[in-house]
Amino acid sequence: MKQFDLFGGFSKPAKSKIKASNQGRPKTITPEIVFETKKLLSSKKKISNDEIMQKLRISKSTFYRIKKGCYDDLFKKYLHSNIQNFSLTQEDV
Repeated sequence: MKQFDLFGGFSKPAKSKIKASNQGRPKTITPEIVFETKKLLSSKKKISNDEIMQKLRISKSTFYRIKKGCYDDLFKKYLHSNIQNFSLTQEDV
């Protein structure tokens, strides 16, 4: 639909440049994903960044945020929850 501008004639409506599906940070980042990403990054076997992203099914921006340290609070949360469940004693089954 065209709008009439008094001083310039007809004008086209402005298009939105923001995509609705790519706004903001993803809501599905879990402490487990952050831990697995950091574990694969620090492994002795060299794995490319693209392989890590495909294996864990995370986007490029999320991967680089994890690598940069934006989700270190989730990493610490995962470690803290697993340290409480960790035991050095061997249990007989």
